[in-house]
Order: sequence, then C-alpha cells, then structure tokens
Amino acid sequence: MMKAHVYINGIHALPPQLKKDKSLKSEIVDNPYELRDKMKDETIAEKIIVAFLPFLEIRHYELYMHLQKTTPNLKIFFIVSELSSNMRIRLRADNNFVVMWKTEETNLVKNIHKYLDGKSVESRQDRREHATSKGLLSPSKLPLGHQNKGFQPILGGSFENLSPHGTCMKIQAPFYEHKDFVNLTYQNKEGEFVSLEGQVRWSKWNTDTKTQELGVQFLSSVIV
Repeated sequence: MMKAHVYINGIHALPPQLKKDKSLKSEIVDNPYELRDKMKDETIAEKIIVAFLPFLEIRHYELYMHLQKTTPNLKIFFIVSELSSNMRIRLRADNNFVVMWKTEETNLVKNIHKYLDGKSVESRQDRREHATSKGLLSPSKLPLGHQNKGFQPILGGSFENLSPHGTCMKIQAPFYEHKDFVNLTYQNKEGEFVSLEGQVRWSKWNTDTKTQELGVQFLSSVIV
C-alpha cells in the first residue's frame, strides 16, 4: 500500500532512492503553480512536496507554505544549497516545514518515512559538509587544554555530521568529559588535513555500541 504521494519540484529526474521505494508514489512537477491542481484529485491521503532550490528565500517559503496551510495532510520538504539570512531566522522560530541541505540529500527517503511515522525531522541552520567520517581526537593544543583533568590519549573516532560550529564524535573509551578542550583532526573532501579546536558540550556512554558520544563545539579551525 502506498504511504504517500511525493511531488518533486526543481529537478528534472527522480532521485534514485525515490525510484526504489515502492511505498512512495513519486512524480516530477516542473511548475510549482501546477501543484495544487495535481493534488486536487489525489486519493492517497498523505502528500509531500520536495522542493529543490539553490537558494531558499522568504518568497519561496511563502509560496509553498500557503500550499501546506490550505491542503490537508501536506508536508513541505526543502532541499537547498543555501539559505537567506531571513530564512535562517524563520527556521529557528518555525518547525512546520523541513529544510535539508543538498549535502544531506541521501537522507531524503529516510526523513520522509520518519515524518510519516510521526517522528520529528530535524532541520539544520548550517550546512553539513562532506568529509571522511574518521578523525583523531586529542587534548586541545591551545593553553586551555591544560585545564582538562586526567589522562587523555589521542584516539581514533568517527563522526556523522560536521557543521561550521560542531560535530558529534564517537570514540571507543570514556576519556573525555563535559567542558574538556579537544582537538579534532580529519581529512576533508579536497584531501587536506584540517585541525579543529573545540570544547566538549555534552558526553554520554552508549552501552549498546560501547562508545563514548561527545558533542563538540568548535572554537577555531586551520588547514594543516
């Protein structure tokens, strides 16, 4: 049984992940002003519009959100390369729509199913960059690193998301604590090694995976 009808606007070919998902009925609609007529006689209750935009501005938001407000069971997903400053402010105050960065496009179907299952889908104000998912974590090279308590070796770890402001790091031993100053070194998509100074904002031990998960807020970065 079809779970939802997905209307794609802003690109000319269906993403492969949508083609493969047989629980979603997907189609391209080139003109956004034709969306209302397309949805008018739809028999599938849940409807989703995925709008691909290089730059999301308030005028785009208002066009699509008017559709959402006046169409039952409709949710808008934006996939963008950049946000206007006004949209960043709107994103902090309004969670009635979903913004995904172009670099997160591979998560589209997963996020659609999260929404259909009644789970919240996080919208991010900052772009998540592509990078190797492996890095080295060590005490900060800054003088602040001397404030850390206890022995803290250089450890290999992994991360899923990387923004200009921070990341979630996973390491195999519980060596770091809240407020510790750390250094993360990794290789970016250009092959350059990047060294990031940061502070641990939260820490928890995952008993299932036997890993320590750390929320790291970046203080500075340099290509080394």
